[in-house]
Amino acid sequence: MDMQTQLRSLSIPRDQRPQAARPARSGSTVKGFLLALLLIGGGWGAMHYFKPEIGERIGSMVGTAAEAAPIRVIDVALSREPSSQPVLTATGKIVSDHRVSVSTKVSGQIVSLSFEQGDRVEMGQTLARVEDVLYRARRDEAAARLERAKANLTFQKVNFDRVSSLMARESAPDIEFADAKRALEESQAQVEAERATLDFAQKALDDCEVVAPIAGVILTRNVEVGDFVAAEGGRGAMANAQFATIADMSKLRVEVDVSEMDIVRIVKDMPCAIIPDAYKQREYPGFVMWLDPGANYSKATVQVKARIENPDDFLRVEGSAQVAFYKESPSREASLPPAIWIPASACRMNADPSTGTVFRLEKGRLHKSSVTIGKRQGDQLEILGGLSAGQSIALDNLESLHEGQRAAP
Repeated sequence: MDMQTQLRSLSIPRDQRPQAARPARSGSTVKGFLLALLLIGGGWGAMHYFKPEIGERIGSMVGTAAEAAPIRVIDVALSREPSSQPVLTATGKIVSDHRVSVSTKVSGQIVSLSFEQGDRVEMGQTLARVEDVLYRARRDEAAARLERAKANLTFQKVNFDRVSSLMARESAPDIEFADAKRALEESQAQVEAERATLDFAQKALDDCEVVAPIAGVILTRNVEVGDFVAAEGGRGAMANAQFATIADMSKLRVEVDVSEMDIVRIVKDMPCAIIPDAYKQREYPGFVMWLDPGANYSKATVQVKARIENPDDFLRVEGSAQVAFYKESPSREASLPPAIWIPASACRMNADPSTGTVFRLEKGRLHKSSVTIGKRQGDQLEILGGLSAGQSIALDNLESLHEGQRAAP
């Protein structure tokens, strides 16, 4: 027997094949489905009525798949009113009102230094000493000449008194009286000249001790012990008059370049907030102290200077800082009592803009709650009623939430 004959013998006769089930009518199917839903709903309600804990457990098991989407929740707390949005933000350079270059007034070799870069110094504090051997000798020489001039003056006074008495008795000629008077006046002038010379020599000796002209912080130090310094910009490859640079850190400002198109937003005394790039977590209040009456043609900018109030050691001269300009002081909210502020995404606004709906989280389920809305600052809403500190609410996607929905805290 060939292969085809064997295969035909394995087939089932048509009259012995099972008949396929006929599809039910569509109306019967809908009625059966509604009846099943009615029976399930009735059983669910009865179970909730007689044994709520069993119904809740089964309901949670049934609703787990439908409510598995993650829900972000935030805690409600009292806080200060958020700052208003700045009208303009710009970046500039921190500058000191008083920046002084400390230079020597005498020439010589440095024999001692008592400061380092970054030190805070007081006005009059000794910074360095220049070798003073020659200047001390000159001072002593000037002092000796002054004493000699004083001695000569004393003699000329006695001589003038003697000649004057002779003139009174007509025992001395007029020329002798005139000569005595001339000698006395010359002696007096010589004493004044020698005193001035002594003052000059003493000043040069004092200048061998270099002191801080202002109080501030040492920004740079340009000399070392043993260096030769030359006064008044002396010539020579080794000449150096500048010791250091000191900046007064109590008066700082930020200089920013604002576009000519935006300068109309800035006015004098406008409040601002300064954030240094070195310490972005710190913020300093300030105000606009000066607007340049001119402009930079090549850059199409206008310079604005903002005063930094209450500066501290965290600020760096010549460092960068961001300046945010406000219509009102950003620190005014510090005087206001704390209130409840929530993100706008956590509240579903009603037709009345003074009311809205939030979803509170209690015992693992969400519950609708009506709230009264006050002010709005940016993306923050002030809640006047309907919420209290310590409660938890859904943060966003409120359109997909509903009453009683299960959510993890």
